[in-house]
This record gives sequence, C-alpha cells and structure tokens, in this order.
Amino acid sequence: MRWLYKLPLRFRSVFRKQNVEKELSDELRFHLEKLIEEKVAKGMMPEEARYSALRELGGVEQIKEECRDARGVSFIEATLKDVRYGGAAVGVLIACGCIPGK
Repeated sequence: MRWLYKLPLRFRSVFRKQNVEKELSDELRFHLEKLIEEKVAKGMMPEEARYSALRELGGVEQIKEECRDARGVSFIEATLKDVRYGGAAVGVLIACGCIPGK
C-alpha cells in the first residue's frame, strides 16, 4: 500500500524536476530563516546568527544532494538520460549516413 503513495511522488520527481527542486530550495530556506530567527531572539547579532545557523544546518548543497538521493529516482533519471543520449547519437549517425539503410 505504501508504494501507492510513493509512486506518484517518484514520477513527479522525474517529470517535474524544476518544481521539486524549487520546493526543496524553498523549504531549506524556510528552515534556515527560522533557525536565524531563533538565534536572533536569543540575543545574537543577525549576521552572526546567520553564520551560526549555516554551520548548524550544514552545507545546503549537501543537504539537497541527500534529499535527491533519498527520493530514489536517480536510477530512473540516469536511465532516461542514457536513452536520450543514445537516441540522439543514433539520430546523428543516421543523418550523416554512417548507418546503412539495410
């Protein structure tokens, strides 16, 4: 039953990648801002709170990469890229006449 929930999310991650990436960036930005607000409320200067929050949160790009890996669609994405590349290569070979028609 759990796969019924995950399957549409997997397809969304593959075919709506820009939207998913934007949502991921927005969510990480939200968490960073909340962490900064907490630190400022505790008495830190805003700039110092920002650097402290970034250190505490960790590397934003590393977190994004971990989230991408957790989605479990990297195999599908790589396969689609390979198929597109292969199709393009065959198209070029056919166009230049390198593959005989028979």
